[in-house]
Amino acid sequence: MNKLPKLDPRLALIASMVPSGARCADVGTDHGYLIAWLAASGKIPGGCACDINEKPLEKAAFSLSQYGVTSQVRLCLCDGLSGIRAGEVDEIIIAGMGGDLIWKILDDTPWTRDPALEFLLQPMSKGEHLRQALWEHGFEIQEEQAVEAGKFVYTILRVRYTGKPQRIGLYQAYVGALRRESSPAAKLYYERQARRIQKKILGMEQSAEGNQRLEPYQALLKQLEGRDSSADTGSV
Repeated sequence: MNKLPKLDPRLALIASMVPSGARCADVGTDHGYLIAWLAASGKIPGGCACDINEKPLEKAAFSLSQYGVTSQVRLCLCDGLSGIRAGEVDEIIIAGMGGDLIWKILDDTPWTRDPALEFLLQPMSKGEHLRQALWEHGFEIQEEQAVEAGKFVYTILRVRYTGKPQRIGLYQAYVGALRRESSPAAKLYYERQARRIQKKILGMEQSAEGNQRLEPYQALLKQLEGRDSSADTGSV
């Protein structure tokens, strides 16, 4: 077997969460290291490496060739999932994009409303927007794990479609299914979310209209800092 690609902690965690034997679509594949590792390690039989730009796909093609899995992974120049056929894959990885863009990719693809599909989603920003959109449109966040890579802390969401929309509150929007005690990275994620909310509250206090909306964010800050054990878990 060829030497496997070296994955950073973020990609390594995603790889560990992929079920063995899954047919994967790696959306926004960039250099293709993740799907090359999955195929070359034998964890998956193959799949698709997707990107909207030609340059990243050229890098991915090189990675697949370097690790001997060119025949197992189809390169797809496409916007989001537009080049993937329904039934072609059963595991969809969308990592390294903003939460709004990840949701747009899912929302623009009708066949993603399929309980048989599993999604691994890793937002770089606006994770709260992604979580809200998922729950409100019938997707369930079944698991979240956090990982520290460099100066950043990321979370990876394991998601399935249930067809049962739910409304969620601020706490679930900002931390989802992640539990503070699950890992040092999770604790650090909570701390950084708390700092985000502190800055938001400060900005609202300085705004003429902000004081009317302060209370929910003050309550959220207490929850993130562990000063309030209650958490809104969502309601139909």
